[in-house]
Amino acid sequence: MPTPEHMTEIVNRYLAAINAGDMHAVMEIYADNAAVEDPAGTEPKTGSEILTFYQNAFSGGAKVDLTDSIRISAKAAAFPFRAEIGQGDGKVLIVEVIDIFEFDEAGKVEKMTAHFGPPNITMSEG
Repeated sequence: MPTPEHMTEIVNRYLAAINAGDMHAVMEIYADNAAVEDPAGTEPKTGSEILTFYQNAFSGGAKVDLTDSIRISAKAAAFPFRAEIGQGDGKVLIVEVIDIFEFDEAGKVEKMTAHFGPPNITMSEG
C-alpha cells in the first residue's frame, strides 16, 4: 500500500517532469497496465498511447503549478493545478485541472483522470 508521503512525492515528480519537458520521466510514475483519461470520461489511453498523448499535449512546452494542496486518500491523490501550455504562435493555453491518481500496491499510478471542462480553459497572448 503506498504511503501518503509516497503519493505526494509522485505528484511532485509528475509536475516537475512536465515542467522539465521530460515525458519519459512522466511515464516512470505509471504502472505497465495504466490507463489515462484526459479529460475524464474520454476513451482511456493505455500503453504507448500514454507517452504519445503527453508528447502531443505538451509539445509547445508547459508550466504547471499546484493551485492548492494535494488531497490523499487510501489509494489515491487528487491535486488541483494550473497548466500553461505554449501553442507555438505566441499564445498560451491555460487549463485549470484537478488530476486524480489511483495507485496500485507497488506505488505506481494505475489510473489517472483529469477533471476539467470548457469553463476551465482560457487562452492568453503569452
